[in-house]
Amino acid sequence: MEAAIRDFRFALRGLVKTPGFAIVAVVTLALGIGANSAIFSLVNAIVFRPLPVESPDELVRIYGRSATSTGHGTSSYPNFLDYRAQTKALSGITAYTNFFANLSIDGSAELVIGEIVSEDYFRVLGVEPARGRAFQPEELAAPGSGPVAVLSHAFWRSRFGGDPAVLGRTFRMNGVPYTVVGVAPEGFGGMVPAVSAQMWIPLSMVEEIEPLGSNRSYLASAGETRLERRGQHFLWITGRLASGVTAEQARAELQAIAAGLAELHPETNAQERLVVLAEEDVVINPDFDGALVPAGMVLLGAVGLVLLVTCANLANMMTARAASRRREMALRLAMGADRGRIVRQMLVESLTLALAGGAVAVLLAYAFAGALARFQPPLPIDISLDVSPDWRVLAFTLVIAGLTGLAFGLLPALGTSRPDLVPALKDGGAVAAGGRRRMDLRDALVVVQVAVSLVLLVGGALMVRSVGAGARVDFGYDVDRTAYLMLAMEMNGYGTEDAAAFLEEARLRLEATPGVEAVGRASRIPLELNYNGFEIFIEGHQSSSEDVPYRLGGARVDERYFGTLELGIVAGRGIEADDREPGAMPVAVVNETLASRFWPGEDPLGREIRTSWDAPPRRIVGVVEDHKVDTPGELPTPYLHLPLSSESTSGNFVVRTATPAAALVPALEAELRSLDPDLVFVDTGTARRLAEVRLFPVRAGAWLIGAFGGLALVLAAVGLYGVVSYSVSRRVREMGIRRTLGAESASVAGLVLSRGMALVAVGGAFGILLALLGGRALAAVLLVDPYDPVSFAGAFLVLGSVGLLANWVPARRAARVDPMVALRSD
Repeated sequence: MEAAIRDFRFALRGLVKTPGFAIVAVVTLALGIGANSAIFSLVNAIVFRPLPVESPDELVRIYGRSATSTGHGTSSYPNFLDYRAQTKALSGITAYTNFFANLSIDGSAELVIGEIVSEDYFRVLGVEPARGRAFQPEELAAPGSGPVAVLSHAFWRSRFGGDPAVLGRTFRMNGVPYTVVGVAPEGFGGMVPAVSAQMWIPLSMVEEIEPLGSNRSYLASAGETRLERRGQHFLWITGRLASGVTAEQARAELQAIAAGLAELHPETNAQERLVVLAEEDVVINPDFDGALVPAGMVLLGAVGLVLLVTCANLANMMTARAASRRREMALRLAMGADRGRIVRQMLVESLTLALAGGAVAVLLAYAFAGALARFQPPLPIDISLDVSPDWRVLAFTLVIAGLTGLAFGLLPALGTSRPDLVPALKDGGAVAAGGRRRMDLRDALVVVQVAVSLVLLVGGALMVRSVGAGARVDFGYDVDRTAYLMLAMEMNGYGTEDAAAFLEEARLRLEATPGVEAVGRASRIPLELNYNGFEIFIEGHQSSSEDVPYRLGGARVDERYFGTLELGIVAGRGIEADDREPGAMPVAVVNETLASRFWPGEDPLGREIRTSWDAPPRRIVGVVEDHKVDTPGELPTPYLHLPLSSESTSGNFVVRTATPAAALVPALEAELRSLDPDLVFVDTGTARRLAEVRLFPVRAGAWLIGAFGGLALVLAAVGLYGVVSYSVSRRVREMGIRRTLGAESASVAGLVLSRGMALVAVGGAFGILLALLGGRALAAVLLVDPYDPVSFAGAFLVLGSVGLLANWVPARRAARVDPMVALRSD
């Protein structure tokens, strides 16, 4: 320990004597390590940071699904009650779902998001309200019996000003008065990471507020309300393990309970299955965790390449510094110093630099967290992520700093501890006059830097080109002349009959608005984030309810929808008004891809499908042309259109305008508010805006990877400049002799340039090979060919230009060497 302290003091003294080197090294490390810490903070907030509840490792997630599905979905309230009554493996079990609602406080209306929860929600999670209380059993005794709310701490402060007398305050939500009974503790935002609930209300209010998310239902489900219908699945379930019980034991017990319910209630539960997972095995939902986690790893991989460039750069600097100390090391070895001691001392110096860089990197990570907390992506709801560095981020930074110190310090330390003693003692290690003929360690490090920089530059170029390609995609409809208005009628306090009347009047008003050409309605707007899917059974493909259905995207549309989007009917007809009336023959319209996939070379008209095995068959009456429904870059995707019931309260309008729609959206909103001044929209905008939202991940990726590539390129340029400058400084005598023998300045400069650009060429060649592999990894999110020649050529051109600039300065200095001064230097 005493020896380590001495080495540390010696290292500090050495760095203080060379402040320029120390500052450059620390700043370089801070950028490399800080970028990694910042991205890890983001990944940590989504993937690794546990729920802010008591003992999250004791929680399990309980998912429902049909026997023919592989998804992880919701459960019904009656099933939840049976699980709760029969389980012994769980000490508590709670159910919840998200909601959007129209909140009105003191005459001001706004859209809020929250969770509808069972009475034991806070108890099971081990969350004590900071003020007031949680829910009581009588508030869930019957539908409508619990118009009370627990506010989130953030919402209490922002909307109620942190009023300590908030308990007992009332507000209206979807027209129903609610009383505040509690305030949740600071930092708790519910069960969905990134989407913080602003309040919680009891499940007894679910008929007044429409739940969001996965909603499965069986036709043979008796009951007047959601709380009574065993076949209506809309609740997520979480349980807490009893003492000494494992997740595997809880899974076995709950699956046995589910099997028993299947025998008791075969009409709704015969096909129902349970999946039980430990909380630590779930990020948000297993159905898309598989894409979320790799995306985080791609970001970490990209920023890890920046760190690799940083290490190579620092290794070059340390090698140059070590070369200047060869005489010192030779003297110490000649006097009997231990080689291991010398290596250890130099490693301590590297680690000291790395830890100093890591300390500055933590400050950068905090700055990044503050910037990210203020940033909101273009989504209809606020995203709230706790990206503040916690112990995981600090530990990650410490480990990265330590590994970085070893990475850039080990090779120079080993090389310096084995000098050629006689030349080193004689002249300090000056190289012979002859030029170098082979690549040494410093050259190899530059090659690595150049190669990695090119990989990041190509990745950024591919992303940028994809963003540009997204703006030129043929969507099948004019995204710039298509507006949308999304309403939730129950959120605005409308019953079924009143909603239908309002929507019809709203349609007429919108059609009469100057600049509007056509108006249609649909359960889902193309490109919106909400996913509407159908599990369908197709004639000739499935023969019983035991067969796995096809899961397809789709929407329920009215008779004006196809005309509004100007989608051509390829065969048959579209949806007609009569198809929407109660008792009408069930029909469907499919797109070209769906028709060609299931009936290749055949006429799909007249074929039958079912939306569940016990549902009446639907006859296909038309084929509509393909169009983009999910993302700008999607391949032709099977899509199903069903008639939107004339009694439907779905308030999603699609509007085609004569001029760019963006300027007309405020007028469309005002037209509907003239019917109801208190109307609250779920979302409004243009199809172009939805396309931009869908492109946001690609745009963000382009920005991040481009930034990483730029940083890596700067570091690589600095490293290249350092190598060439060092080479010139060691070859001053050679340059003087060449000039004395008649070499022109341009010839000397060319000699230096050729050496430096050779490193760029070699690194670029390796970089292209690596970038080809990287392009394949990014192919899933790209809208251009992963081997796009323009991206590769542009990145290589940028790299070559920067490399040329980095070489030109030392080449120019070499060309100006005074022969007499150079010859007298030795």
